[in-house]
Amino acid sequence: MTSDPGRLACPLPRCRAVNSATAENCRSCATPLRAWARLRAHPAKLFNAGLEAARSGRTATARDHFAAVVHWCPGDAEARSALALACLLLDDPEEARDHWNQVLTRRPNDATALKGLAHLDSRVTESPEPAESSTPPQNPQHPKPSEPPKPPEKEPATTE
Repeated sequence: MTSDPGRLACPLPRCRAVNSATAENCRSCATPLRAWARLRAHPAKLFNAGLEAARSGRTATARDHFAAVVHWCPGDAEARSALALACLLLDDPEEARDHWNQVLTRRPNDATALKGLAHLDSRVTESPEPAESSTPPQNPQHPKPSEPPKPPEKEPATTE
């Protein structure tokens, strides 16, 4: 916030007062600076908890953690892709499709979203019953993967 490591600017745009790096509250507007820092780190902690849950086979818990991150940070493509994958693993392909499509609106060449949608498209074409009208037609631009995409490898840094 400031270039001086011993100083911290208030995060509120209307204030921006410079405070001591150890200040509990902003000297100008009384914003709780320590609580603000913890709150800003919370999505990263939830994302990491979601990864841990996914790796230990607790897919529903992982989905809930990723959904919380997406609620707080709707533009987080990694969290949204992880949420889509969890939805797919929990047999909710339409929810997965919706989240991967949202990723592609922000990042049109996102490899995970493209692979996930291609996997969904291949499931529709391999299905023995005819596709329902609510299922979007297969997109020929998507490659045909043999398995769903892997969860993100990147773990955001956590701060206290």
